[in-house]
Amino acid sequence: MKVIVAGAGPGAADLYTDKMIQAVRSADLVLTAGRLYDSLSALTDKVQVMGVMDTVSYINAHGKEPIIICVAASGDTGFYSIASTIAKNVRPEIEMEFISGIGSLSCFMAKLKLGYEDIKTVSLHGRNKSIVPYVCYHEKVFALTGGTLKVQDIAKQLRKAGLSNVTMYIGENLSLEEERILTGNPADFAEMEFDDLSVIVVENKNYANRYKTLKDEDFVRGKSPMTKEAVRNLVLSALEIEPTDVVYDIGAGTGSVTCAMAYKAFESTVYAVEKNSEGVELVKQNMAATGAGNIVIRNALAPDGLSDFPPADKVFIGGSTGNLTEIMEAVLAKNPAAVFAVTAVTLETISQTTEVFKALKMETEVVCANIATAKKLGNYHLMQADNPVYIIKGARKLEN
Repeated sequence: MKVIVAGAGPGAADLYTDKMIQAVRSADLVLTAGRLYDSLSALTDKVQVMGVMDTVSYINAHGKEPIIICVAASGDTGFYSIASTIAKNVRPEIEMEFISGIGSLSCFMAKLKLGYEDIKTVSLHGRNKSIVPYVCYHEKVFALTGGTLKVQDIAKQLRKAGLSNVTMYIGENLSLEEERILTGNPADFAEMEFDDLSVIVVENKNYANRYKTLKDEDFVRGKSPMTKEAVRNLVLSALEIEPTDVVYDIGAGTGSVTCAMAYKAFESTVYAVEKNSEGVELVKQNMAATGAGNIVIRNALAPDGLSDFPPADKVFIGGSTGNLTEIMEAVLAKNPAAVFAVTAVTLETISQTTEVFKALKMETEVVCANIATAKKLGNYHLMQADNPVYIIKGARKLEN
């Protein structure tokens, strides 16, 4: 058997490539999704509608037969395509060939007369995830929509995150008779209805540079205590936050660590809890000041407020108000592999934290930071020391 997976483009038959048409006509059997059935049936009478996993099962079951099967896939074979699923799941001895097609990305960007060499691509089709982190840290984002998240839902996400001034380009039913291309702001589309066959480009001229190290002067200070830059960087080093990590900030204060962690988790979300309402407002101000929109801030005293957050990968605890054990137990109940970093300046907090880590069977690392900064005094500079700060890291060693 030979399996040819051919990209069928965005939908219209006049965007089929010659090589794809040849593969369809020469195949003993053509398998495809329902929406391509009519146009493919004009090329051959051997078309059957079949879901992707049923297609895999059929191929594996008939793998020894001397036939050619063409699987016609929407768009291009290399861009969030069923082609990858088929290639990973069919038996290795079955011969396979991919034929590229015109993808929705290239098709839509051509209609917009825009280049896409600098664009961030993401699929939200059938996935319950947020576009907000991508828009915060990229000038242009292209997204496939549909299923769980439609265009109007994405517009609401952007508006809720304070990204109301971005520009949205919407391509609905590309290349088909019902094609619709619209441009506007999130508020323009939040109450409209869009088809599943829609793609979007979001342009954010004021995107944040995620590679930047945030300085103390980048933040609105207010009356809440702020973790200084040097300590923030040690916390980030301890947590080793990856782009897709779900992160908690317990006792967010001014939000300086919250925003710094959001820059690291630039394809995910930081969930922050702060007991003081004034602090919550300050976090929101610093989200706006730094462009770190991928933060959900809640006014609560942890562990209250954590129950409906997704499981955390990394957790910073800047203030527990005596609830350290309860907070850590709540986090570990969702993800036993969560990594914690706690800052402490008093001997009592250091002692309590290490005891709690020990009781919860955490492997512990402790760093004491003694930081001094130069202060100008007349014609001289005097080194002025801050109080020592302890960064206590804990994680369970899980058996494979």
